[in-house]
Amino acid sequence: CLFVCLFVCLFVCLFVCLFVCLFVCLFVCLFVCLFVCLFVCLFVCLFVCLFVCLFVCLFVCLFVCLFVCLFVCLFVCLFVCLFVCLFVCLFVCLFVCLFVCLFVCLFVCLFVCLFVCLFVCLFVCLFVCLFVCLFVCLFVCLFVCLFVCLFVCLFVCLFVCLFVCLFVCLFVCLFVCLFVCLFVC
Repeated sequence: CLFVCLFVCLFVCLFVCLFVCLFVCLFVCLFVCLFVCLFVCLFVCLFVCLFVCLFVCLFVCLFVCLFVCLFVCLFVCLFVCLFVCLFVCLFVCLFVCLFVCLFVCLFVCLFVCLFVCLFVCLFVCLFVCLFVCLFVCLFVCLFVCLFVCLFVCLFVCLFVCLFVCLFVCLFVCLFVCLFVCLFVC
C-alpha cells in the first residue's frame, strides 16, 4: 500500500508539475525570443537591404546612364550634324537657317526622346527587377532559413530538454522519496 500510494502520488505530482512548468517556461521563452528576433531581423534586413539597394542602384544607374547617354549623344549628334551641314552647304547664306533649325530641332528632339525613353525604361526596368528580385530572394531565403532553424531548434530543444529533465527528475525524485519514505516508515 505504501509503495503503491507513494509511487502513484509522487509520479502524478512530479509529472504534472514538471510537465506544466517545463512546457510553459520553454514555450513562452522560446516563442517570445524567437518571434521578436525573427520579426526584428526580417523587417530590419528587408527594409535596409531593399531601400539601400534600390536607391543606390537606381540613382547610380539612372544618373550615370542618363548623363552619359544624353551628353554623348547630344554633343556628338549636334556637333557632327551641325559642322557637316554647315561646311558642306553654303556657309554665308544658310548659316542662320541651318544653325537655328538644326540646333533647336536636334536638341529638343534628342533631349526629349532620350531623356523620356531612358528615364522611363531605366526606372521601370531597374525598379521592377531590383524590387522583385531582392524582395523575393530575401523574403524566401530568410523565411525558409528562419523557419527551418526555428522548427528544428524548437523541436530538438523541447523534446531533449523535456525528456531528459522529466526522466532524470522523475527517477531521482521517485527513487529518493520512495527509499526514504519506506525506510523511515
